Amino acid sequence: MADAVERLEVPRFSLAERERRWARVRQLMDRDGLDVVVAAVNTGHWDHFQANVRYLTGIGGNCAEACAVFPRQGEVTAITIGVPPRAFWLGFQDWVTDLRDCGRYFGDGIVERLRELGLGRGRIGIAGLANITRAPEGVIPYGTYMKIRAAFPDAELVDATFLLEEARYVKSDEEVAVLARATEITERAIAMMAEEARPGVPECVVYARMIASMVEAGGELPTMLLWAAGPQPSGNTTMPTQRRLQAGDIIANEVEGRWAGYVAQGVQPAMLGPIPADYAAMFAIQQEALERCYEHLRPGATIADLIRLSEEAAQGTPYQCRIIVHGRGLGDDMPIAIYGSADERMTSWPIEENAVFVVKPVVMTDGRAKSISWGDTVVATASGARRLGQRPREILSLC
Repeated sequence: MADAVERLEVPRFSLAERERRWARVRQLMDRDGLDVVVAAVNTGHWDHFQANVRYLTGIGGNCAEACAVFPRQGEVTAITIGVPPRAFWLGFQDWVTDLRDCGRYFGDGIVERLRELGLGRGRIGIAGLANITRAPEGVIPYGTYMKIRAAFPDAELVDATFLLEEARYVKSDEEVAVLARATEITERAIAMMAEEARPGVPECVVYARMIASMVEAGGELPTMLLWAAGPQPSGNTTMPTQRRLQAGDIIANEVEGRWAGYVAQGVQPAMLGPIPADYAAMFAIQQEALERCYEHLRPGATIADLIRLSEEAAQGTPYQCRIIVHGRGLGDDMPIAIYGSADERMTSWPIEENAVFVVKPVVMTDGRAKSISWGDTVVATASGARRLGQRPREILSLC
């Protein structure tokens, strides 16, 4: 009996976008001699580690467990569990119809499909084997990998992580539009923070209302909202406390809104009271660094250029400026540089038109006793960065 399928009211991409992605991935597979790519299940890091599965199948959200088997030729297979049921995923997306419930034994489901494809001596790429931006040791479960290895002793298993990063790097117009909507959701949460953060209000209440504002706007969970508040916060945390905000507090954050799985990010410093002179001075340098980076976020530049430009913005001042920049998409896309980078592959990565980044130079005192940053999600164009956000580039003074 065929599944009773109801088309769900959720954001989705066109079939033309599917064909564009699949053709690009298969072109790269042909270049690298891969017969198939397996995208592993892992819902870690606010669901960012599911990026490859969702990119290839349209399936995912709220830590839904799924993996994908993507052959160079033939039908694409998504392997899921019983919650939600198969009919839900058929109504959620229209890219993949070969949906299989593995009963949580993802390795068995992958092996079954690889056998159908006749890949006993094939070259099998695994996206997630190693060198993820936030998981250098990889994200594929050990048991899943070992089942594939045992079932195909004569096959060659290779890391296909970078191949999928290459495919996901330059965004289509559809993807940029989705990221613009995610940016609207991000800015909605920031506006809620500005409305609710006052002396006497518990941190957790402000945090909760920011999250709720994103869900009400159609945003997905989980979503990252890093937060820190106090007289001089030393770094963001993953959870708010129940402490009541006080006059003179500084609020630091990283706010991510999600739409159709795509993740925009905004960084918006705020102070409960007047802005101290030293923070105002640091912020002026931060904005100079940001402007230099925006000017150079165009084809022909590299991540190394952005690192250098940020550092130069603070020269001759008592402060240091170091950049944090990384791709935006279905997760923490490559390339990435956090206060610089020791990875030559990242620093030499060329900027391309329609690549999307969060750019957020950080200005700090020696030892980082004090620091400030502001950032937005931007698109690289032939004439420099185009912001997806609309909020003013300022420190919020909340009295």
